[in-house]
Amino acid sequence: FRLWFWGIFLGLIYGFLWIQPYEIDIILRKPPVPNPFVDPDSKKLFANGTKVLVVTAHPDDSEFFAGGLLTKLDRSGAELHQVICTDGDKAYYLFLTNAAKNRVVRRQEATNAANAWHAKSLKFLGYPDRFLHPNPDVISNISEEIERVKPDYIVTFDGAYPPRASHQDHRRAGDATLIAAQRTHLAKWVLMFQTIAPNYVVDITNLWEDQKKLLAIHQSQFYGGHLEGVENMISYSAEKDGALVGVDMGEGLRCVKLR
Repeated sequence: FRLWFWGIFLGLIYGFLWIQPYEIDIILRKPPVPNPFVDPDSKKLFANGTKVLVVTAHPDDSEFFAGGLLTKLDRSGAELHQVICTDGDKAYYLFLTNAAKNRVVRRQEATNAANAWHAKSLKFLGYPDRFLHPNPDVISNISEEIERVKPDYIVTFDGAYPPRASHQDHRRAGDATLIAAQRTHLAKWVLMFQTIAPNYVVDITNLWEDQKKLLAIHQSQFYGGHLEGVENMISYSAEKDGALVGVDMGEGLRCVKLR
């Protein structure tokens, strides 16, 4: 009986760990040393006609993690493009969700949000939510979009220095994008959000209301008290990042120069 009990108990734990989407670092990663602040040619970044490709894991990631940056880029006249690796369908929750319905709803929300910050193109790669990997197929598809857009800058997740607990797809999207960027030799800079090692901060003090409007477009994810909670979480993070450079609110990025 005891063997059966412990077998079932351990099986349930393993099943939960396999299903849940978060990756947790038991040993906390430390930022690189030294990690001096840099200027990723900011005059060029926020200039009319600058090409920027945003690569995210899920349909709401860009507005959640970089809504202020996207608004600022849009207002500066940058040419914006986006690649979304998964549809955020949450199919891994099995019978607890309708993956097909979520896929349709979340693609439409992402399209509406991209239209709000005037993306010139939006590409859905359609990989399964929770099971994204930086394999050759994913890297190849991202590389194709880089070669099509020929961006000056690529914006994505930081797969090397993420928070201790973060969605696995976020890390893998960042890993795959950085590999694709290094292989294509087209972009000059990769700017990575959701990082514990920021070396550049975008001042979004006067853009917070715009970011909240972008978040609200994703009604299937953020609504009512949950939306308010998400806004408070992002606001707290923005205040911490802003304090690094003496502004009220900021978005911290780890910037890597490729050429």
